[in-house]
Amino acid sequence: MVGTRTVILTIIALVIAATLVLAAYSGLFVVVPSTSTSAENLPCPNAAQYNESVSAAYQPTYSALGQILDSFDQTLNSTAPGPSHHVTYATELLPADSNLVTKLLTPQAMLSVINYLNAVQKLGVQGVTIDISYPMLTPTFPNYTQYLRFYEEVVQQARERRMTIDIESQIPLLVGYPGISTGSLSYANLTYSTYVAQDKQMIQTIINTLHPDYLNIGTETDTLQMLLHYPQISTPQGWGSYISSLLNGLNKNTTKIAVGIGAWDPISYLYATLNYSAIDAIAVHVYPVYGNNLATLIQIGQLSRQYNKPIDIDEVWLHKSIANEGQGFAKDAQIRQRNVYAFWIPLDEQFFSEMSDFAHTYNVAYLSPFEGSYFFAYLTYNAGTASLSYTQAMQMANQAASENIANNIVSPLGCYYDHLIDRQAT
Repeated sequence: MVGTRTVILTIIALVIAATLVLAAYSGLFVVVPSTSTSAENLPCPNAAQYNESVSAAYQPTYSALGQILDSFDQTLNSTAPGPSHHVTYATELLPADSNLVTKLLTPQAMLSVINYLNAVQKLGVQGVTIDISYPMLTPTFPNYTQYLRFYEEVVQQARERRMTIDIESQIPLLVGYPGISTGSLSYANLTYSTYVAQDKQMIQTIINTLHPDYLNIGTETDTLQMLLHYPQISTPQGWGSYISSLLNGLNKNTTKIAVGIGAWDPISYLYATLNYSAIDAIAVHVYPVYGNNLATLIQIGQLSRQYNKPIDIDEVWLHKSIANEGQGFAKDAQIRQRNVYAFWIPLDEQFFSEMSDFAHTYNVAYLSPFEGSYFFAYLTYNAGTASLSYTQAMQMANQAASENIANNIVSPLGCYYDHLIDRQAT
């Protein structure tokens, strides 16, 4: 889902430029004793506490989301679990996201990556998801060699921490989206055949030089179509042919290839690729929980059993919306801003508890929450923070997370995610 990534990258770039500094609005960042109980009382002496009282303005959304999650929990509880298996608990490595483009070539970028890897490693996180989008690692892309060296260093840093590596090359760079500077890059004159050939070349480069454990080459069918407008990929049959073209002659080596859909996409796009023997895992992105999306997720779990293919959930977060709020809703700044407030913590914990249960009920091999900065900080909702613009709120939240990382402080959600990881080992 395009907006999930685009609307936070500008703020991440600001944080990279001032790694681990105190927020400019730090006077508004208030940590107070919690007035409500999170999902469980967990022993995290380094966890910040927040006032989790739900704002009246958000109470209807909060209650409706809770009901959706409760219903999903009942469905999981009535489902017979499959064989016991290991789940790799991961997170998105947003400071290395390719949509930051030239900002990745600054000295601060690698420092930000290392600091973030150290912080999530302390939470017990076992893997990282790295977005490397077309045409970043094609030989004709400006600064190609420098970007390749950057990602080689990122992978080395993750390997030194014994982390599983999932690389997403499933959509191109987000040309034309606010906050993302791609220079003169344009897809206007890019023919379908040229795109497929160059994308395939980049996929092979990623395998040959970075050796990821998982490589997601196609998931968000609607996002790809939105960016490139190719009629060849506008139907399930066309999607299947496109994926087949990428796989034909590909030398996977030890990398597992993942292909799938967003939970909001038509399931017919998944059916178009399930029989491909070169596909090792079903890739899934999970965001809105309203409508049929969680039912689709259950259906994907059943298909993973039927086709004996593990599931790679390499993007997931609880979208704070209970209905489609208009075209492009996923990149709506007002919706994205809702995530920053601490009163969502109990729901975020419940959501990840249920995603963990889903992962162990079905054959999920890899589970990667997207917005990992909330493992370290939220904002308390009050008159000051409620009046902030989206940019101000996100800057505060990300810089507060940077400060907490520097001081070895986690949020209650970070503590809970640590608990989920530990629970698997017991």
